[in-house]
Parts: sequence; structure tokens; C-alpha cells
Amino acid sequence: MKLLIIDDDRETTSVLSAVLTAQQLTVDVAPDAQTALALLQTVPYDLIVLDVILPDADGISLCRTIRQQQQTIPILLLTAKDAVGDRVAGLEAGADDYLTKPYDSAELLARIRTLLRRGQTPITETLTWGALQVDPQACRVTYQGNPIKLTPKEYRLLELFLRYPHRVFDRKALLDHAWSIDECPGEEAVTTQIRGLRRKLEAAGLPTDPIETLYGLGYRLRAWQPDPPSPELDIGKQEAIAAIRQMWQEFQGRLQEQLSLLEKASSHLANQTLTPTQQQQAQSTAHRLIGSLSAYGQPEAAILARHIEQGFAAPQSAIALQLTSLLQQLRQATTQPFFAKAPASSTASQPPLTHRILAIAPNLTLLQPLQTAAPNWGCHLDTATDLTSARQQLLTQTPDAIILDLDFPDTQKTGLTLLTQIKRLGPTPVLILTQQDRLRDSPSKTLRDRITVARLGADAYLQKPASPSDIWRVIHRLLHRFDPITAKLLIVDDDPDLLTRLQTQLQPWGFQVTGLSDPSQFWSVLQTTRPDLLLLDVSMPEYSGIDLCRVVRCDAHWYALPILFLSAHADANTLHKALSVGADDYVLKPIAEADLIQRILQRLGRTSALEGMPILR
Repeated sequence: MKLLIIDDDRETTSVLSAVLTAQQLTVDVAPDAQTALALLQTVPYDLIVLDVILPDADGISLCRTIRQQQQTIPILLLTAKDAVGDRVAGLEAGADDYLTKPYDSAELLARIRTLLRRGQTPITETLTWGALQVDPQACRVTYQGNPIKLTPKEYRLLELFLRYPHRVFDRKALLDHAWSIDECPGEEAVTTQIRGLRRKLEAAGLPTDPIETLYGLGYRLRAWQPDPPSPELDIGKQEAIAAIRQMWQEFQGRLQEQLSLLEKASSHLANQTLTPTQQQQAQSTAHRLIGSLSAYGQPEAAILARHIEQGFAAPQSAIALQLTSLLQQLRQATTQPFFAKAPASSTASQPPLTHRILAIAPNLTLLQPLQTAAPNWGCHLDTATDLTSARQQLLTQTPDAIILDLDFPDTQKTGLTLLTQIKRLGPTPVLILTQQDRLRDSPSKTLRDRITVARLGADAYLQKPASPSDIWRVIHRLLHRFDPITAKLLIVDDDPDLLTRLQTQLQPWGFQVTGLSDPSQFWSVLQTTRPDLLLLDVSMPEYSGIDLCRVVRCDAHWYALPILFLSAHADANTLHKALSVGADDYVLKPIAEADLIQRILQRLGRTSALEGMPILR
């Protein structure tokens, strides 16, 4: 938690800062009202301790100014004035509490904690991440009940991540929260503190690093994944399996109708009598079958349905024979009883095998652990130990993703040649594995290797040795990187035509887009729509985008909302002004659709590149 003390008495602020810092609170000091207002525009504070007498203004007037700026930060007036009239004036100006000097430190801390408890996140609650617990009241960190000793900076960073689990913090934001303004460290100080925090958490026994690095964006708390419960202890699983098995039996009638429809469409295709309506119906039917069969744990049948869908997507009489063969295989595959290939107890503890992955590597010591772990990730793993067999498998079926080890005995070039051939066949995502010799390879050669692989179309790059979980985590992200986006966007621009065009461009991506042409309605629309990202035009009548950005950055709830400016002004002065008031990005008009979407995804932390990257340290 971060506090701002506004007082020109150095003795008072020094002692008060020492008391509060000992409670793991971060403290900034402003000696006058002007400095305080400047800090409040750029730094998010959790509480203000305000003296009534200041060199350039009185504290009551400053309190009133802060409230007029729509800031809801708790304010504690700390002053030597103890008259009833002074108390009333302070409270009416918007102060939340009033404490006279001299004061008792215990009473001051109690009042501060009381004010912090009134915020959205109580300071006394226990923050948890699995078995990791942070008690803000006692400033105590434990894992499985055992204490972990952290430095004050490490503690503040960990508490911040647990208090705001879904927020991405860049290094500047972490400096603002965990360091006071008079310390003035570089951004490398954040990296050093997080590295030390990770080491202590690992030494305490945490099996997974709770802090996730998002390359190019910053850090956030990793989503906690509980260990799957033991199948023997879950009494309800057998009942669930029985219910799903019954649903599978009931599904058989509809399945036969769908297969008959597809076979009829295939026959029309062979006779060149397939109508566009029949084509669309067949394609939709095959597409529905992919999801149905995957849900029932029939991965092989789902893959056949996918090939059938692709066949009807661009129907030609030449592929009618292939469709007939695929439909025969699909009928045969769906005659098997539900979960016939595995005992019910083991199947219930694993997700349906909805993806087929091909791993190409010369070393069985890599392939065997991957094979064992594949079902836990809902994947069926095919393997190839040489490039010839890999090419044969690629000719007979298209995997959902490929793991390609470049370290073949003869030369790495053969693996790169195969990568080129894979990318010519289609957009199948490819994860590259390779061994870097740290003793011989220079950084420049390592960079050249990565650039070569990236230019050939690789989707992810992982250095060996890598654990099966690391490899499968990257594959999982590659498979799901195009999941629908559900972020809410609010666009404020006085050009109705531009608003309509932007909504048309962004909505197909899954964004929920609200357009606003009247900036005077901004605050009410913001509160109603509660967007995940804000796009502001710079020049608008009555209120400019600069004005609206200032309002957002001054608000205790909305200060962290990502903001992109849309502007026709390319001059450095306007750009500097936008960034100085808190803009996250600046997009020039005319707006290129691909560039805008990429920037939006970056600010939301959901770019496909990030989703496909392994965790960086």
C-alpha cells in the first residue's frame, strides 16, 4: 500500500515515514500543495496524510480541491489545530478522519488501517495464492504455514501482485508502488527485487513461480491452478461418467442422421449436383460434429469430422472419393462405446483428447515423457524420430500443432528445411526446440539462430533442456491463442463516421465496442459500460481527450485503465502532452486496422505472440 504525506515539517515527515515504512507501507512526502497535486496526477495512492498548514495553501482548501477532482482516496488530516470549528471544516471539505498533534503512533496506525479497510480491498484480509499467504495486518508471509522472510521491497511487490491478481504491472508502475520518490532507482531495481523474491519463494518450496513475466508488458500474478483431485477421492466422478455415457447413447440417433446427411451430400458432390444450400448444410453439420465428438472423448473421430468439414468447404468432384472414405472411417470410429479405450476412473481424471500433436525429435528420452504427459493436456501425441517418417505422417494427416526438435545428428539445416515445408502446407503452429551451447555460442549467433527460425515461420522457440510441462504449456497457448476476445472497448470521438468504421472493424474480433461522440457524456458512459480499454480522440469540442485522460488518471478506481489516443496530430508537442497525462499509446489517423488491433491486444496483454511464448525470467 502506498501513502502520500503532505507536510512541510521535515522532522514530522521523517519520523512518520519511519513509523509507516516499518509497517511495510510505501511513503512519499510532498512539502507543499503544488507538489502534492502533481504527484496525485501521476502516482496511485491508497491514502493521504495531510497537514492543515502548508506554505502555499491551507490543507482544508487542498482537501477540497482533491475532492473536486473526483478523487476518492481516503484523507487523514493531521494537524496541531484542535478546535471544533477546525474539525468541522476539515470533515466538510471531504476529509475522512482528523487527528491532532501530538498524537500516539499506535492510534495513528489504527486510524490509517481503518481508512484503508474502507477501500475496495481490505488491508486486514489474508491474501492467498494456493498455500502461499500474505497477512497485511501482521506483514507476514507464509507457505504451508511456514514463514518466509522477505525484504520490505520484496514484501510490497508480493502483496501488490496478490492484491491485484489480474492486473499487469510494468516496471514504472512497480516503482511507483514500492519505492518512494526520493529513492529514484532505475527500472533494473525492479528486476533485481523480483529475482530475489522468486528465489526465496522457490526456496520455501513453491512448485510454481507465482509471478508471470509478460515480455514487453511487465509482470502479473500467474493464475493459480490447483492440483487435480485424486480420482479415488472424488465420489461423484463415477456418477458423472455414467451420466455422460447415457448421453452418448442418446446421441447415437442424432449422429446417424448427421452421418446420413453428410453421405447424401457426398453423393451429390460425386454426381456434381451439390447445391450451395446442401454444401453449407454439410459443412455446418461436420463442424458441429467436431465439437460433439471432442466433448465425448472421441479425438480420432473429431479429427475425421474436421477433414470432412474442410472437404465440403471447397467442394470439388475430385475429392468426393476421399470424402466417401472419410465418412466410412467416421462411421466405424463412432461405433465404439463411450470411453472404451480406457478405464472410467482414469479417463475421468483427464480432459478429452481434443487435439492431435506431432512431435519430431531424434531422441526418445525427450519423446517418452511428452507422450506420458500428453493426456493431461487433452492431447494425443504422434511421434517421429526421423524426418522421413515425419514427412510421411504429414502427408496422411494434418496435426493441430507440431513440436520440432532441430538437433538432428547430421545437421540442423535438415530440420529448418522441414520447417519451411510445414509452413508451406498451411498455418499449423510449430514449436521449435533446440540446444544452445552456452560455452561456444556467442550472443550474436544465438540471436541469428532465433531470427532465422522466426523468419521461417516458427510460432514459438524453447531452449533445451525443457520439462514436459514447459513444452505442453507452450503448445496449449499456441492452440488457444485465437480464442474469442471478450474485452470491452469505449471509443470517444466526435466523428460519427469514424466511430461506425471502428466498430465495424473491431466487433468481428469479439470486442464489445461502445462508441461515444459527445464527450460531455463520458463519465456516465464510462461508469455504465465499465470498459477494459479506452480509446480517445485528442481534439474534441468542449472536452478534449487530454482532459478526459486526466480525469481517468485522477480517479482512484479508474486510474489504471489502459488508454490509447487516436489523433491526426503528428507533432511531438501533442504526443508529449498525451503521454505526460498518462496515455499508454498514441495512434495516428488515418488508422490502419491491423496496427490498431495489434496495439489494443498488446495493452490488453493478449497478443498471440505473448500467448505463445514460454515464461521468461
